[in-house]
Amino acid sequence: MARMMKSFFVQYRHDSKTGFTRLEIVQVENAKKVQLRNGSFLLRISVDDETFVVRCHIRHIASGREAYVQGGQGLYTFITFCLLNEGVEDGIAEQETDA
Repeated sequence: MARMMKSFFVQYRHDSKTGFTRLEIVQVENAKKVQLRNGSFLLRISVDDETFVVRCHIRHIASGREAYVQGGQGLYTFITFCLLNEGVEDGIAEQETDA
């Protein structure tokens, strides 16, 4: 088991009237809101067509620090259907086809 684990509840809502997305993060252990610094990130997602390995490259713009996350079909499906608007209609159609 991991020596240290932190859990966060992340909630975001897009306001179509203003065009802004509101992000709120709460630490699960103590229910305190997490204050984030102002910042920007570049997120690149690539999929290897042969192995279907999904790689996420995250770069913090101000510092240049980078991190990589790698996964497979589960990560790709999560990003597509849980984070991106593009997957919403496709996901509904896919669920209706599966039924």
